Amino acid sequence: MPSSAPDTAASRRIVLTTFGTHGDIVPFIGLAKELQALGHRPVLATSDFFRDLVTEHGVEYAPAAPHHSQHERDLGLTQAERLQKAFHPLLGGKFVMEKLVYPYMDQICAELDAACEGADLLVAPPTTPWAHMVAHKRGLPWKSVILQALTLSLHSAQDPPVVSNALSLRPWPRLLGEERYRRWFRTLRNSGRNFIKPLDDKAREYGMFDPARNPIFEGCISPWGSVAMMAPEMMRQPMPTDLPGPVDFAGFNFFDGNTAPLSDELEAFLHAGPPPVLFSLGSSLWFQAARFYPGWSKLCARLGVRAIFLAGQNALTGPLPAGQITVPWASVGALFPRCHAVVNTAGCGISSQVMHAGVPQLLVPFGMDQPDNAARLVRLGAALSVPPRKARGKTFEQALHRLIHDPTLHVRARQLRQDINPVCGTVTAARLIAQSCPARHEQQ
Repeated sequence: MPSSAPDTAASRRIVLTTFGTHGDIVPFIGLAKELQALGHRPVLATSDFFRDLVTEHGVEYAPAAPHHSQHERDLGLTQAERLQKAFHPLLGGKFVMEKLVYPYMDQICAELDAACEGADLLVAPPTTPWAHMVAHKRGLPWKSVILQALTLSLHSAQDPPVVSNALSLRPWPRLLGEERYRRWFRTLRNSGRNFIKPLDDKAREYGMFDPARNPIFEGCISPWGSVAMMAPEMMRQPMPTDLPGPVDFAGFNFFDGNTAPLSDELEAFLHAGPPPVLFSLGSSLWFQAARFYPGWSKLCARLGVRAIFLAGQNALTGPLPAGQITVPWASVGALFPRCHAVVNTAGCGISSQVMHAGVPQLLVPFGMDQPDNAARLVRLGAALSVPPRKARGKTFEQALHRLIHDPTLHVRARQLRQDINPVCGTVTAARLIAQSCPARHEQQ
């Protein structure tokens, strides 16, 4: 918690907005709570789906489309069906923008604009490419908060990204040279300009269209600066000099949104034997549990490994083998340090929690930022990675066996726990944001 007392005379109204799944929302709730502790008045503007989660933590909520309830009504798709389409390896991004975002552009901007009434600062991730347009319309300063290294590496020829399980851009600067790579990638981005026409149309409406600036790339990085809520170790070292700056690294967020103690049943299981391996598909891929968990359960039984499966309903039917348990939800901050290792999808939130716990992890990255996160975590030496298509066969079994028994992975995981940020990233990020927030008379 912040060490200094809140300065009520310098209190600012700070609007935070974000879009996505539970893993995208929770860091912003933690950030809002830390801004409150500094004496500021944050409001979190996001989908109606997260209203209760936001207010339960004592944070002011404001509606900001796109709303999950509208998606379900308009598309006739359940949350699981929408997530499945969003994580399609080739068409996921197209589905998200064309079905979940573009039809609601006017409402998206109008609701965020309303939330910004009387605000001193807007804080937004690059996954909300409309935020900078609303800030421009209001003449409001804004800062970008970055959760994924992928966002930064898309701008870098010195630390290029892994775009998907099938495509890594890492070799290309070496093959082309950095300057030719930059020109090639800029041309590649601009070749899809028709895809972002609704964003360009809104920019024209607000008088800020610039053909040289892509609203999904350059437009999402604030000229007022960015705060990266990740450890700098996630980037190539020494730190690339061609990141879209200025960028301050606040460290990983360790707030998981759950302050409840572990259940009596889970406590009893943990005390009944050696530390288990935990399996989680996170908040974005929980619907895949029925596809993978039964096979992983059988594998653990064959290997004699105690296991915890974080899963929703119907993921595992029937009685589990001895030494295994399914729980629908638990505080990962309290649970991970008591596990031997964790299998997860390389989401930035859950994988950083595993690093904070000091245990190794086996990653099964599906899409979006996960393949890039996985490659970076493997590079740090305390993680293994297996693509989903190989996550139910011999390759996965060999990886799980190594995860359990390779001492080098466990030693490196404990070392990383000491090396990465000791203070929760939301604490540092809140201080950085508060320090840069001008009073309203300074904005004129």
